Amino acid sequence: MKIIKFFFAIAATTMLATSCNKVKDFGDTNVNPNGTATPSTAALLTNVETGMGGFATQTQGGIYAQQFSETQYTDVSLYALPKLNFDGIYAGALMDLQNIININTADATKALSVKFGSNANQIAIARILKAYIFWTITDRWGDIPYFDALKGETNLTPKYDKQEDIYKDLIKELTEAKNQFDAGAAASGDIIYYKSTSTTAANAANWSAAVSRWKKLANSLRMLISLRTSKVYPNPGEWAATNFAAAFKDADGYIASNADNFVENYTGTVAGFKNPFFNLFESRHDYAESKLMTDLLGSTQLADPRQAAFGSTNVGFPYGLRRDDAVTFGSNNNYAEILAATKRAATSPVVIIGADDVLLAISEAAQRGWITADVVSFYKAGIQASWDQWVVAGDMNTYYANPSVALTGTAASNLTKIQLQQYIAFYPDGIQAWANWRRTGVPALTPTAFAVNSSKQIPRRYVYGANEYSVNATGVAEAVARQGADTENTRVWWDKP
Repeated sequence: MKIIKFFFAIAATTMLATSCNKVKDFGDTNVNPNGTATPSTAALLTNVETGMGGFATQTQGGIYAQQFSETQYTDVSLYALPKLNFDGIYAGALMDLQNIININTADATKALSVKFGSNANQIAIARILKAYIFWTITDRWGDIPYFDALKGETNLTPKYDKQEDIYKDLIKELTEAKNQFDAGAAASGDIIYYKSTSTTAANAANWSAAVSRWKKLANSLRMLISLRTSKVYPNPGEWAATNFAAAFKDADGYIASNADNFVENYTGTVAGFKNPFFNLFESRHDYAESKLMTDLLGSTQLADPRQAAFGSTNVGFPYGLRRDDAVTFGSNNNYAEILAATKRAATSPVVIIGADDVLLAISEAAQRGWITADVVSFYKAGIQASWDQWVVAGDMNTYYANPSVALTGTAASNLTKIQLQQYIAFYPDGIQAWANWRRTGVPALTPTAFAVNSSKQIPRRYVYGANEYSVNATGVAEAVARQGADTENTRVWWDKP
């Protein structure tokens, strides 16, 4: 048997060696005559945008922030090792966006791609979306491949970059992208902000409105990204305050009303394009609104009307239970699943960045002295925008009269109240809720008593996945040496104690 295997090995090697030089003899045999070397940038953009809602509906961060509970399989709630891969995001959405940029930049292809909109307009949208996606990745893992990433075959093992450098480049990218839009044709693949019609005049007006909203989104992201570094740069005049103020004062504005929200609207008619929470609960019931959340919203201190939208009932699911206890509690079938059924229908929209997030960020920045603005006005406006987004009824004057809501205390207590409203407003965006909790420590969360990790504390980051250790071990090693041990307890750059 060994002799036979050896013979075939020699034969295969000989055939390979003698035929390599004859590949050219096949000419274009393997070329698909119906294919194209230059993909449709409109299709690439649409493909990315149809997946954007997925970034705002992830459950793991929401579990760490204790907005959600697991009802059966409680590993995440017990802080099992979050060893997760991010290569799929790079190979998917990020690479599609990079290809849009490449095709609209290269001399050989940019003239062809203008049929999908002006080169500058396509590139500007791609850069804004890239910045948002990279933000969500670095906030979860910390140091990641960034500057050398998305180079294709020319660099399959990109170095890991410091989160600080990534953050500062995200601000640069968003600023430049906002200013890159030109008077050229609309980006035809944009389904987020641009509503194409059959009327030329209407399309021109719609595209003008879309550009305005993309610019507002870019400025809003600049503010939110800057604010996330408040532990590192807490004072007026420092990097965070300076960049926040620049975005706040920018003439192109920011998301100040729900009409400008960065939102994914689902048709519900295509299997792959339904609200992610609808898909999550269509055949399984593994997640619930946490008891911490229902107790918070239902407390006499808040009596918050958003509970009607945030859960299917008012019965929160206890957080961090062992599997047997979770199954026992869940057997009553009366607990609050994530969102009321009407808020997670197949066609229910997902707000990715909303006016409530931005207005509350402005209130915090004003409270910190970073900008000159009325703290209370923006605070109330942020809460009202959240109520309006979820279509719940409430009287702001009555709500604000609650001592737990009114900004009538010290600067420190007012800041805590603003940050508690941010915690509520980010629901059910797990990535943002967890990141903002790590930044603020609001609300004060108690880790589950049944934690299985060594520290028994809530995880502060994801651990690099097995794929990275397999294909980019050098990059991982450099990141770990710089950032700290590759554990869930190591804090990312902006998450300082």
